[in-house]
Amino acid sequence: MERLNIYTFGKITLFLDVINKREDGYHNIKILLHNINLWDFMQISPLPYPKFIINSNLNIPLEENLVYKAYKKFIETTGRKIGVRIFLYKKIPIQAGLGGGSSNAAGIIWGLNILTKSNLSLKEMANIGETLGSDVPFFFYGGSCVAEGKGELITKILHQSFKFLLILPPYGISTRDIYSKIKKEDLGTHIDFEEIISNFEKGFLSKPYNFFEKIVFEEYQELREIKELISEITPYVAMTGTGSTMFVLIRDDSEIKKINKKIKEYLDKGYKIRSVKSSPLGIKILR
Repeated sequence: MERLNIYTFGKITLFLDVINKREDGYHNIKILLHNINLWDFMQISPLPYPKFIINSNLNIPLEENLVYKAYKKFIETTGRKIGVRIFLYKKIPIQAGLGGGSSNAAGIIWGLNILTKSNLSLKEMANIGETLGSDVPFFFYGGSCVAEGKGELITKILHQSFKFLLILPPYGISTRDIYSKIKKEDLGTHIDFEEIISNFEKGFLSKPYNFFEKIVFEEYQELREIKELISEITPYVAMTGTGSTMFVLIRDDSEIKKINKKIKEYLDKGYKIRSVKSSPLGIKILR
């Protein structure tokens, strides 16, 4: 029987703005999402009986595992019954704002679509993914996209390639917790997304922006301090998602050494640095 090897790539939010609160309790947002070449790996093997088996290098409780939730949602939506054995090797940190769990969910939906010969379109797969998390749909399109609504309305734009430095704290941050702390008075001025996208498609990255920094930095002072230190070297530094990872656009390799020296105190505390590049894909499937 066919076995699939799936690479699911992480993402950073180059620009993230929260527009307003919706009547359903969610928030309307506008984000420029960008895949990076930091990936998780999944191997999916079909079973001759309807059972879900997963082994991973990280111990994630089954009911909290987005891969399992995606498996259940796919079967519920399509009516296709299939058993699978999954090996999941995670390199993307959890609760880091890098979309690791969401990309895993997208990967399993796409893999099950192939194994069950369901022939779902990207849009149909993305609709399943949307029920699991607002950023899951992005990974079906990959590269560079603008996300609106809750994050489920995806517009693919011309992809550009950059080099980044990730600063990875030794802790994660709950997305739900940060969203719950948005106050009405926070929802005021908004960035000019049209100009940002126009510049981006010409290969120029404007200074990154993340609405959630002002909320997260109140509780996580070290992240504020790290941004301030790196800003002495380059203005191209921001938090991705609701944290906890910070990213830096690297325009010259000499900046990497300067940043390492500048934040050495935090590296000694367990923070890590990782160099990554842009990825044109959200998911890569090998048969």
